Amino acid sequence: MDNNNNNQIENQNQNQNENENEMKNLEKKVTKNLIKDYSNLLNGNLFKDFSIFVENKSNPFEIKVHKSILSSRSPFFNKFLRGQNDINKIF
Repeated sequence: MDNNNNNQIENQNQNQNENENEMKNLEKKVTKNLIKDYSNLLNGNLFKDFSIFVENKSNPFEIKVHKSILSSRSPFFNKFLRGQNDINKIF
Protein backbone atom coordinates (compact mmCIF):
# COMPACT_ATOMS: atom_id res chain seq x y z
CA MET A 1 0.00 0.00 0.00
CA ASP A 2 2.82 2.40 0.84
CA ASN A 3 4.46 1.67 -2.50
CA ASN A 4 1.20 2.55 -4.31
CA ASN A 5 0.92 5.83 -2.40
CA ASN A 6 4.52 6.67 -3.20
CA ASN A 7 3.94 5.94 -6.88
CA GLN A 8 0.80 8.11 -6.91
CA ILE A 9 2.64 10.99 -5.26
CA GLU A 10 5.55 10.60 -7.66
CA ASN A 11 3.16 10.60 -10.64
CA GLN A 12 1.37 13.69 -9.33
CA ASN A 13 4.69 15.50 -8.90
CA GLN A 14 5.78 14.51 -12.39
CA ASN A 15 2.47 15.72 -13.87
CA GLN A 16 2.76 18.98 -11.96
CA ASN A 17 6.29 19.51 -13.26
CA GLU A 18 5.17 18.77 -16.82
CA ASN A 19 2.28 21.23 -16.47
CA GLU A 20 4.61 23.91 -15.11
CA ASN A 21 7.02 23.38 -18.01
CA GLU A 22 4.17 23.61 -20.52
CA MET A 23 3.00 26.87 -18.92
CA LYS A 24 6.52 28.32 -19.02
CA ASN A 25 6.85 27.38 -22.70
CA LEU A 26 3.46 28.91 -23.46
CA GLU A 27 4.39 32.13 -21.62
CA LYS A 28 7.63 32.35 -23.61
CA LYS A 29 5.77 31.85 -26.88
CA VAL A 30 3.11 34.45 -26.03
CA THR A 31 5.76 36.95 -24.90
CA LYS A 32 7.77 36.41 -28.07
CA ASN A 33 4.66 36.94 -30.21
CA LEU A 34 3.66 40.09 -28.31
CA ILE A 35 7.13 41.56 -28.75
CA LYS A 36 6.98 40.80 -32.47
CA ASP A 37 3.48 42.31 -32.80
CA TYR A 38 4.39 45.51 -30.94
CA SER A 39 7.59 45.82 -32.92
CA ASN A 40 5.63 45.58 -36.17
CA LEU A 41 3.14 48.14 -34.87
CA LEU A 42 5.84 50.61 -33.86
CA ASN A 43 7.95 50.21 -36.99
CA GLY A 44 5.08 50.24 -39.49
CA ASN A 45 3.11 53.32 -40.50
CA LEU A 46 -0.29 51.67 -40.31
CA PHE A 47 -2.61 53.29 -37.74
CA LYS A 48 -0.15 56.01 -36.75
CA ASP A 49 -2.42 58.90 -35.90
CA PHE A 50 -0.13 61.73 -34.86
CA SER A 51 2.77 63.59 -36.46
CA ILE A 52 5.57 65.63 -34.94
CA PHE A 53 7.24 67.99 -37.39
CA VAL A 54 10.83 68.88 -36.60
CA GLU A 55 12.26 72.05 -38.14
CA ASN A 56 15.85 71.61 -39.02
CA LYS A 57 17.56 74.22 -41.22
CA SER A 58 19.03 71.70 -43.60
CA ASN A 59 16.66 68.77 -43.19
CA PRO A 60 13.13 69.25 -41.76
CA PHE A 61 11.34 65.97 -41.12
CA GLU A 62 8.14 64.38 -39.83
CA ILE A 63 7.90 61.71 -37.13
CA LYS A 64 4.71 59.65 -37.31
CA VAL A 65 3.63 58.13 -33.99
CA HIS A 66 0.71 56.57 -32.15
CA LYS A 67 -1.04 59.00 -29.78
CA SER A 68 -1.83 56.24 -27.31
CA ILE A 69 1.78 55.08 -27.07
CA LEU A 70 3.14 58.62 -27.00
CA SER A 71 0.81 59.63 -24.18
CA SER A 72 1.42 56.43 -22.19
CA ARG A 73 5.21 56.87 -22.35
CA SER A 74 5.45 60.63 -21.82
CA PRO A 75 3.84 62.62 -19.01
CA PHE A 76 4.24 65.79 -21.12
CA PHE A 77 2.39 64.37 -24.12
CA ASN A 78 -0.17 62.69 -21.88
CA LYS A 79 -1.10 66.07 -20.44
CA PHE A 80 -0.85 67.79 -23.82
CA LEU A 81 -3.05 65.27 -25.66
CA ARG A 82 -5.62 64.70 -22.93
CA GLY A 83 -8.94 66.06 -24.11
CA GLN A 84 -7.56 67.15 -27.49
CA ASN A 85 -8.97 64.43 -29.71
CA ASP A 86 -9.03 66.64 -32.81
CA ILE A 87 -5.30 67.45 -32.83
CA ASN A 88 -3.15 65.22 -35.02
CA LYS A 89 0.11 67.13 -35.44
CA ILE A 90 2.45 69.59 -33.77
CA PHE A 91 5.18 71.77 -35.20
